[in-house]
Parts: sequence; structure tokens; C-alpha cells
Amino acid sequence: MGLPNNSRIFGKHAEHTALPPMVTLRGSLPGDAGAPLLDSALGAAGDDPAVQQLVDTVRRNAVAPVVANNSVQLLVDGPQTFASIRAALEGARHHIHLETYIFADDELGKSIAELLIRKRQEGVEVRVLYDGIGSLDTPADFFDHLREGGVEVHEFRPLNPVKTPLIWKINNRDHRKIVIVDGRIGFTGGINISGAYSRGSASHPGRERGLQEGWRDTHVRIEGPVVRQLQALFLSTWTRAGGKIDENSTDYFPEPAAAGNQLVSIVANDGDHPTDRTLYATYLTAISSASRRIWITQAYFAPNEEVLAALIAAVQRKVDVRLIVPGFTDSGLIFHASRASYDRLLRGGIRIYEQDDALLHAKTAVIDQVLSVVGSANLDMRSFLHNNEVNALVIGRDFGGKMEALFQRDLNNTRELDLKSWRKRPLTERMKEFGSKLFGYWL
Repeated sequence: MGLPNNSRIFGKHAEHTALPPMVTLRGSLPGDAGAPLLDSALGAAGDDPAVQQLVDTVRRNAVAPVVANNSVQLLVDGPQTFASIRAALEGARHHIHLETYIFADDELGKSIAELLIRKRQEGVEVRVLYDGIGSLDTPADFFDHLREGGVEVHEFRPLNPVKTPLIWKINNRDHRKIVIVDGRIGFTGGINISGAYSRGSASHPGRERGLQEGWRDTHVRIEGPVVRQLQALFLSTWTRAGGKIDENSTDYFPEPAAAGNQLVSIVANDGDHPTDRTLYATYLTAISSASRRIWITQAYFAPNEEVLAALIAAVQRKVDVRLIVPGFTDSGLIFHASRASYDRLLRGGIRIYEQDDALLHAKTAVIDQVLSVVGSANLDMRSFLHNNEVNALVIGRDFGGKMEALFQRDLNNTRELDLKSWRKRPLTERMKEFGSKLFGYWL
């Protein structure tokens, strides 16, 4: 059954010791040559040795280098995200690459599909990669319609044993959400192509309508040289799923151009490689190195013992640790598995807030205002070990300030849990938590 939920899966924090070079338009910068760029991004916070240690530690474990000269736009909820994605797709001239866990056959999904077909008719190369389980409810006719329109479409890990003869690999899913336009503009985050995002969370659907609409989620639009890292991820998974493409073509990796002053690294893991601990390492080392604030917004929060202990240890270092978690969810098992850890976290001084006005699906974090994470990865063992996931890691106070402002805005739509009241919850809830925790590793 693999590693139990309370295992250490990373080992010593110094697993990666060399500090990767920073990459600019002129290429990789040797040694400390990237220090001025980092100092500019960190601002006054860069004078704090603890902040420098945080950034250096995370960079050592991110594997992919930090890339300069990018623009990163924070996108909140579906309407804002899809408006930005549509605008980018309309402007595509050479290719569109789309990778998603869910591509739903609903009004929103159909509108995106028709846009992709139209762009293909205009001569743009269009490729779509969807996950076999995530899009299980989407009929085959939907994807056949895309193919008939000239779009290249592949399914990641079909459930058909003929197409996936190594049946144990069905457990490894492609949970990434990536859109790339002309190799210059990229999108990633938590948002699938689904009608649940047709409205924003500000519509406050609540528990009654919230499972179907108005989900609260976060995405980013990235423009600049770091999009090459997203492109490389897409192409690798595309070819593994049976797609054909010239990965060395300069059309997919155009000459990089400066788009802004943001420092970004694309942190990903691959469920097919059981020793890949990249996402886990970056999260754990960031939590362990934080000196001021750890503010996490997490849809599916079911970490192992090591992460739980690191969060509590951070409070003991006087770090302000806060979690925004769902008050209701589309996954009952992981919802109750998450709640099984709340008693311990509350006792440890961690502040927990439940969001009830809309279904929370975001997977973000901001640490010490200088390290921001927006992506597809949940804080659970499935994301850390079994899925293909991707997070955008942004270093800098400007973007970190926007993330903190968003976190504080979200707090207005939550209720804070307190230990005394939490311990009065019904026995039936406790039993659900205990039962769900037994399966926490596989959720």
C-alpha cells in the first residue's frame, strides 16, 4: 500500500544542497550574480536573513530554476480567469496547448471547445490533453467533435485496460491545469473547464447551490520566459499520452522576451516517478523556514504527520499560521479526513477558518509575504505522490502583497473555529473523521 499517512516522505531537508542559478534573458547567472534581481524583488524584506534563508531553501528544492523578467497576473474565480484565457486564445497565431483534469460537456465547456475549433480553422495548431478519470463524465462524442474540427486530442490514462495495460498506473492521474498560447502566455492554477466556474464566488451560492456553481478558486496568467517551463511540462505529458510533436521546434520555444519583473519557478511533480518529491519538498521547507506568516488556502487539506508537525513547530517559533479550508465540499471523504487533524492543529495554535459562502477549490499559499504558491496541488498525499501536479512559485513582495490581500478578503467570508466549540461536534462527525482518516493516504 505504499507509504502510510504518518510517514516522513522527504527525509532530511538538505536533500538538494546546490542553489540553482537564476535564469535571465542573457542566460543562467553564475553564483551570486542574480542577487540584485532577488534584492529588488524582496525589497526591504531582503535585509532579513530569515527571509533570505527561506527563499534560498525553497530554491534548492524547487529543481527548476527561478526565471526573471515575467509578468504574473492573479486571477480570482472562473469569470475573471476564463475572460483572460479567452482573450489569449483569440490572439493565438501559432499554437494552443491545453491540459486539464476536467473538460466538462456543459455550456462553458462547449463554448471553449467551439473557440478551439474556430482557432484551428484559422490555421492555429490546437492540442488538448484531458485526464481519463477527471473527465469521466464527459461523453466521447464531445472529444470526437473536437477531433472532427481538426483539434488534436489525447486522453491521459484511459480506464480501458487495453489502452492502459499497466493497470496500476491508473492510480497516477494528470491533475494539472495548463494553457499555453504561442509559447509566450501561460495559465495555471486550480480551475478546471467546468460550469461550476460560470459564476464567481461573490454570488455567494452557499451550500444549496455551491456544489454546482460559484466555486472559489485561484489561477494565474503568466507571460515571459518562464512559460518555457510550462511548455516543457505539457510536451512531456503529451508525448507520454501518445501525442506526436517536434519537441525541439523553436516554434514552441520562441526567443524569450521580457514581460515584467517577476521572479517565477514552475514547480511540478510526476506521479509516474515515485521518488519525485519536488512539490512536497518545496512546501515542507517553506513551512519549516518561515519566520513571520504562513497563510494557506486549501481545498483538500489532508497532509501527513511531517507537515502537521512542521505547521505546529512554526507556531512555536511565533509564526502566524492560518488555514482557510472548506465549510462544505464535493468530496466527503477528504473533507472528513481533513477535519480529523483540526483538533491537533487548534491545540497547536493554528487558526482555522471555514468558508461557507461558496465551495472552496483554491490551492494557494503566501509565506512571509515574499513566497507565493498558486497551482493545482492539494496538501494531501495524492498530490504529493501520485498525481501530475504543477504550482507556480512567485518570489517577491509585490505579488505576495496581492496574495495576502486576497487571503484577508477571503477571511471576510469565513467563520473561525475555536477548540472549545470544535470539541462539542457530534459523535457522528467524529466517526466520519476517524473512518475517512484511515483512507487519507489514497484520497
